[in-house]
Amino acid sequence: MSDTTAPNSQSELRTDATRSPTFGEDANRRHSIVNDSTRHLTKPLISTKGWTLAQLVKKSPNFRPVDRVHFDDPMLMQTIQMHEDSGAPLIIEGFHDHEHWPADLFTLDWLSEHGKPGASARNVRNRADLDLPLTELIHKLRATPRYASENETERLYGKDAECPHEWATWLSTSRVLPSDLLPHGTNDYLKYLPSDVQTLMCYLGVGDTFTPFHKDLCASSGQNLMCYTENGGSSFWFMTESSAAPAMAEFFQSMNEELDFETHVVTLKELGQSKLKVYIAEQTLGDLVLVPPRSCHQVINNGGITMKTSWSRMTLKGLSNSLYHELPVYHRVCRPETYKVKLNIYRALHRQTRMLRELQGQQTSSPHPDRSSPTLSSNLERVADLHRLLELLDDVLGEEYSPKHQDMPHVSQSDTYHQSNICCDFCGADIFQSFFECMHCALQLPVVNDEIKIGDGIVVCPLCYVEGRGCNCGTMNPTQCRPFGDLLRTRDEALHAIRAVSPDVVKDYECLLGHSNSIISARHVGVFTAACVLYERRRMSSDIEEPLRTCLSKHQAPQSSIIYCALCHAGRCTTHILEGFRTHSAPALLMSNNATVWHSYHKVSKAAFKEEYARILHDEKTGARPNFHMKLAYIASKFRTCKSVNPNATMPGWYDKCIEMTSASVAPSPLKQATNESSSKAIFSRQKKPSLSTTSLFRRSASLSELTSLPSDFQGSSPSNRAAVGFSVRGSRFTTRQRPSVPIANGKKRRFVMDFVAVPRPSCDGPSSSMFDDTTTAHIGSMMKIAHL
Repeated sequence: MSDTTAPNSQSELRTDATRSPTFGEDANRRHSIVNDSTRHLTKPLISTKGWTLAQLVKKSPNFRPVDRVHFDDPMLMQTIQMHEDSGAPLIIEGFHDHEHWPADLFTLDWLSEHGKPGASARNVRNRADLDLPLTELIHKLRATPRYASENETERLYGKDAECPHEWATWLSTSRVLPSDLLPHGTNDYLKYLPSDVQTLMCYLGVGDTFTPFHKDLCASSGQNLMCYTENGGSSFWFMTESSAAPAMAEFFQSMNEELDFETHVVTLKELGQSKLKVYIAEQTLGDLVLVPPRSCHQVINNGGITMKTSWSRMTLKGLSNSLYHELPVYHRVCRPETYKVKLNIYRALHRQTRMLRELQGQQTSSPHPDRSSPTLSSNLERVADLHRLLELLDDVLGEEYSPKHQDMPHVSQSDTYHQSNICCDFCGADIFQSFFECMHCALQLPVVNDEIKIGDGIVVCPLCYVEGRGCNCGTMNPTQCRPFGDLLRTRDEALHAIRAVSPDVVKDYECLLGHSNSIISARHVGVFTAACVLYERRRMSSDIEEPLRTCLSKHQAPQSSIIYCALCHAGRCTTHILEGFRTHSAPALLMSNNATVWHSYHKVSKAAFKEEYARILHDEKTGARPNFHMKLAYIASKFRTCKSVNPNATMPGWYDKCIEMTSASVAPSPLKQATNESSSKAIFSRQKKPSLSTTSLFRRSASLSELTSLPSDFQGSSPSNRAAVGFSVRGSRFTTRQRPSVPIANGKKRRFVMDFVAVPRPSCDGPSSSMFDDTTTAHIGSMMKIAHL
């Protein structure tokens, strides 16, 4: 982030980061691997030497200081609320001067004596993580120079350490910090989650150690308290407003980076070029930094040692933002969810229903109920929150439902005994209710326990499955976590509780238990139902291999991925349907059995997407509930780079253009541990049936202009040089696939380019590649006339 850099120029660094010799060396290779493991070694050297807040703010017109307020300011709570509403960061200062500040507790010596003996640290010079004794880490930090030098090889940053129990007790009992900002405080919905979800962490750093640009998990609100410093230690923060998250993600993609990979350290020059408001602060002892939900931020330590504790809170607005806008991106790029958002919504609704009934009971038992009493006011507040939770849960249930749910295997026979600890093996999403599982692939792995239960196999979430992702053998079965009726019963209890207090609020709602036709409404897509349609299409194929069919764009694809239009006398693969019609595979599959409906839909879908595009961006910026049909198509087109959390056991989907290999994984079960531990081998093989994605083999494009593409402002992330020529793909068919072995240096990532997703341009799209072409509707109309294709 400094203007002091290593010898390479920034342009040279960018070229090195995006150039892949394999692109030019062998154009006939089906897969190309981009070595991304050493990219960080060529980045500019980060140094805070000479930095001051005043000088930093002056470096670009879009830079401004973070607002500050003292902890004893009489307008403190109003100031906090104003900044939460605006989505701007805030610093509450001076806590170290509070009479109850535990100066003897917040020291390195105390931590060394009473903290956990082990520590985890990252060497920011090569991004390698290591475990070492806490005393050794402290010794190394004290021996480290305050500023980085070009010839040094080690600079450690102690990250994500468990916060000492005594610190947590002080936070919750001292009454020094505002109660609304505390972990599991008044407005923290994370308190409804199981105890295994922890957010309270401790950080030990020295000058020129850093955290790359990132967002806090799942649209949570961040709190970071500077507890202790040595030798003038401080931390420089660079933050955006909440609403700037989509624009910053777009800016990262313009640099061939992915924001949610959390691997890029931005420079001051890049932040200036973003043209977004960037709030800058220097955090010193006693400063509490409030990080808004979805705020993109980067922290660089300065000078001597800094010791901080941080935690996350989840507000109701954060849950909504996460469900509608963060989780869809996590799904595409494969960022582990961690905070179990859908389960959080469900548990919060269940608990708040009970609390509302208890308050109502207290009011009813009063001999002289006063309509102006605090109890009634509290009831109305809870009704508003519970109503919002009801809306969110209805959206969750609509995408998790299938009419055949009772016929599927269940992990638990009752919601009371269900343990929610299953994650998608591809994208890392928490499995709330519905998923697809393969026991066959699990049995191929070395296991500790021969007994495999439902939920222990290779798992993918419904959205991954409906986008063509899956296990290695390609044969997965739909499964349920608990009886769906239990979820509907809890949902209907919340509805009854609201009606008892404010019937007008839910006058348009009806009970869903026993009325299954109302679960998926017009506002839903029905992702799991669509995934089950794909499952049935695959079952109709041979047990050995799935027959191929020819897409309108003159390439072959598995039969189940071709959506045929009888009125057009032509079929398209799901990839070309997204590219040509701006339609996601989920709604396309749901309409695939009704020729009239599908024909009417795809005739206008591209024009409809064009009309809705501004609304999509608006909803993304404000956090509003989106149009799910359009949102799915937008996200699938925008984010084409991912990194599977369990790459040895899963295969990519139709929309995955580049796979970034990594050894990271998500809370694996003992059964899956074997694949995650050996993920650096990066070997994939198909057994029996071929993958829908891996058998989608396309012709070589003569030039880049022949590739199906979205306009330049809607291109999505592509790790390869966007000026590279198209790939050549053999037209042969594979039933067994093996990915080239890719050793991982220092546990870092390698990129694996899925060239077969760079598909040829559909002939019906005409000469324009822009979704904003005024002749879009004419192109669609002319396509429908080509009945002989």
